[in-house]
Amino acid sequence: MSTGSISLDILLNQIKDDAIANSNFAIEALHKRYPSLSEKELREIHTLIASSMQTQKEYAELVVTAPPSFSMRTKETKTIVNDMIENASKSILITGYSLSDYFSDMIDSIIKKSQKGVFVKFFVNDIDSQSSFDKLCRYKGKFLEIYNFPKQQDSMAALHAKVISVDRKNNLITSANLSYHGQEGNIEFGTYIESEEFAKQIDDVFSSLIFKKIFIKI
Repeated sequence: MSTGSISLDILLNQIKDDAIANSNFAIEALHKRYPSLSEKELREIHTLIASSMQTQKEYAELVVTAPPSFSMRTKETKTIVNDMIENASKSILITGYSLSDYFSDMIDSIIKKSQKGVFVKFFVNDIDSQSSFDKLCRYKGKFLEIYNFPKQQDSMAALHAKVISVDRKNNLITSANLSYHGQEGNIEFGTYIESEEFAKQIDDVFSSLIFKKIFIKI
């Protein structure tokens, strides 16, 4: 795209530093550099520059669980899970197909986070069959919501997704359960993704499942 004989790509590289919060200042700076442009053209260019600067950066990396004897250059699942929970400041969305005693410390951290105002949504598979969620249930309330995927007529159907989404930006999709072997001994692969758009998609899916009463709030 071009404006007259001026390439927009060149403009973006040359003047994006002027596209600060004070739009009048930025437009004035544009006019000084390119006096032949009309006010309408200047405002259109400023809008494009501002939009380009607001584009969200996204990042992804591989996350792996492997036997202790296996040396990896990738991030370990347990490290990512612990870091995400500990660093959460606004919200935590997490699913649990099963939950072992190995994660008792994580449950304590999630409870403490909710007591400090971090909004937690925990999605659980057939909670009536899992006593490991009893402690979590005792603390459910304003900032800690628990949603159950009840036992289905099809006995093989289950909440099998392993998802953690924190602060509507940091996301982990993995094959690893919240269990010792899921974090320490199995071979598990996952992806850690920093993306607000991806986090929104995750939240939208679970919100839709709640609305359709696939998940029941307890």
